[in-house]
Amino acid sequence: METITIDSNTANLSKYTELISSVSWKAGKYLAKLLMTGELTGYQKAFVILDNNQLVGFSALLKEDIVKGTGVEPFISTVFVSEDYRGRHISQRLVVLAEKQASQAGFHTIYIATGHTGLYEKIGYQQFDEQPDQFGRTMRLLKKDIH
Repeated sequence: METITIDSNTANLSKYTELISSVSWKAGKYLAKLLMTGELTGYQKAFVILDNNQLVGFSALLKEDIVKGTGVEPFISTVFVSEDYRGRHISQRLVVLAEKQASQAGFHTIYIATGHTGLYEKIGYQQFDEQPDQFGRTMRLLKKDIH
């Protein structure tokens, strides 16, 4: 499997945005749009895992996620694993890629907004709040100290 770190300035960006936007989850199209419109700059990155040029999964490290105005950053966002690859800890691998990027950018705490329970707690995240997202859904806000 191959791991690629991308931002809005990556060569062959359209190849990756096409793969990301092709998934059934609406967040894929959202992340592809952020990349195509030049909004992922600086420490903000997307991470793509491919297996023989087939999309395995993706995630992103963003300044702000779907819960607006939290006053904290950065967020791990849009963690997606293709159905054929689920159950292989790929989501954890995608989260670790984002954690490493955040650490390299000088952050000591990282955040996740999610409706899931249990997935991120397994790898050290703790809930510190609940807030509505931009669609009115209740999201759990999680955080983890990183080094």
